[in-house]
Amino acid sequence: MTSLLHNAKQLLETAAGSVEAGLDTGDWTVFIGPQGGLQMVAGADYALANLSADRGASAAWRVSRHSGTVRVEGLAGTDHCVLESRPRTATLHRLLSDVRLYELAA
Repeated sequence: MTSLLHNAKQLLETAAGSVEAGLDTGDWTVFIGPQGGLQMVAGADYALANLSADRGASAAWRVSRHSGTVRVEGLAGTDHCVLESRPRTATLHRLLSDVRLYELAA
């Protein structure tokens, strides 16, 4: 597993955990700067590739949330990844939507 994907997975797990805990931390973009330091920017709406290039970042991840779904987009050079985590209720609904839990008889 590449470091891009590994870090994206860790960011996804952390962000999904905050959503499940009821915390609204907003959207973030995380960069590894030219000297190797971490930089975080809140609410940046520009394309990830443009933000990464403007900051001279070697890698960047955007963490966004919408309706309980958490999405992490990662970019490092020519490598790109996207991970999503849906809320547990949506997963349960998808798994059980066609299952009859009980039947009423007249």
